[in-house]
Amino acid sequence: MKITILNGNPVASGFDSYLRDVQSTLAGDGNAVTRLDLRDLPLRPCVGCWGCWVKTPGECVARDASLEMDRAVIQADFVVWAAPLKMGFPAALLKMALDKHLPLIHPYMVVDHGEAHHLKRYARYPRVGLLVGKEPSTDEHDLQIVRDIHCRTALNFKTRLEFCLTTETPAAELAGHITGRRAVLPLPGRLGPTGGATITPPSRLTLFNGSPRGKRGNTPIFLGEFAAGFGGESEMVHLIQVKQTEAHVQAFAEAGCAWIGFPLYTDSMPGSVKTFFDALEPLVGRKGNPPVGFVVQSGFPEGLHSRYVERYLEKLAARLGSQYLGTIVKGNGEGVRIMPAEMTRGLFADLQALGAGLRQNGRLDPAVLARIAMPERFPTYLDPVFRIFLRLPSAHSYFDGMLKKNGAYERRFARPFVD
Repeated sequence: MKITILNGNPVASGFDSYLRDVQSTLAGDGNAVTRLDLRDLPLRPCVGCWGCWVKTPGECVARDASLEMDRAVIQADFVVWAAPLKMGFPAALLKMALDKHLPLIHPYMVVDHGEAHHLKRYARYPRVGLLVGKEPSTDEHDLQIVRDIHCRTALNFKTRLEFCLTTETPAAELAGHITGRRAVLPLPGRLGPTGGATITPPSRLTLFNGSPRGKRGNTPIFLGEFAAGFGGESEMVHLIQVKQTEAHVQAFAEAGCAWIGFPLYTDSMPGSVKTFFDALEPLVGRKGNPPVGFVVQSGFPEGLHSRYVERYLEKLAARLGSQYLGTIVKGNGEGVRIMPAEMTRGLFADLQALGAGLRQNGRLDPAVLARIAMPERFPTYLDPVFRIFLRLPSAHSYFDGMLKKNGAYERRFARPFVD
């Protein structure tokens, strides 16, 4: 059995020792085990360029260590996603690695479990499991949130999560979970929106743009429209500038009200945003942390895909001791930056209405939030219609146009990591 372990532990510690015990047990039983210590790999963060879909199909255009990693992943029978928890979620290093799995799926969409998901690139995908190291503050709610999100990530990775275990599990028992055939974890139920607090209306807003494209992304457009409705003093910082993370943490600490936006990346936040979240750890328990709200926009048409990370964001605010103001969820957010004005007028008006409501009333209007998130999900009776639509060439014209422009259309179904 070929097993690949992605070790997302950022600093050598007992977590590594545990993984060595697991690896030794697996190898002793005759399995071929590859452990990739991600901190030793020159991985560049995914910047959302989509080159792996439209320029070099199936491979990251950065030509970094992700090629080695993705080959080891797609050729494995089982992959272990492993990392200690940091701020209630696996450390940023593992998140960055999962972002770099994007080349392993195809940009075209299909209907899966009654939802829009990406098409397979490969004929087969490995079984997967998640191993985490608990923090002193970890509770069952944290583990449930992490389990739910990674169940969704596995589904989008064209497989299913088989376990979510901690390093409290004996190494031999974990090895047995990997080599044995066990039932997959059930997919989490569909979630509704969270509820935000009402605060004294703030006069100052600090916006944190989590788009990996920086100023060129869709997220700063969402944040900008929200700020325009707010109308008071505001500033925007760009989290992709990871070398300035210390300054970003300071900006959060000094904010009158913080608003953090990002695109949905493998069912949660981009690696650069997780780097920022991890860096907020010194502020846990600090008095005076600002109230915080969020924007999560995704390329999927339904809002439901973002509801799982929304639960994490709610818990993150609680961990920081910040009042949680809610999360603005929007599907079909990818095209905002290229849409003509008549197609975004209603969305921008709603975003501005939410900003105005925060400034005037200290809260977000649930009715406006629900309107922005539409469609939350497609009715079941539309399933056959959606499936037929996705078979039409027009459904993929956006990506096909870019593939043809780059001379890559004939290679769009390439499987570079199959020998």
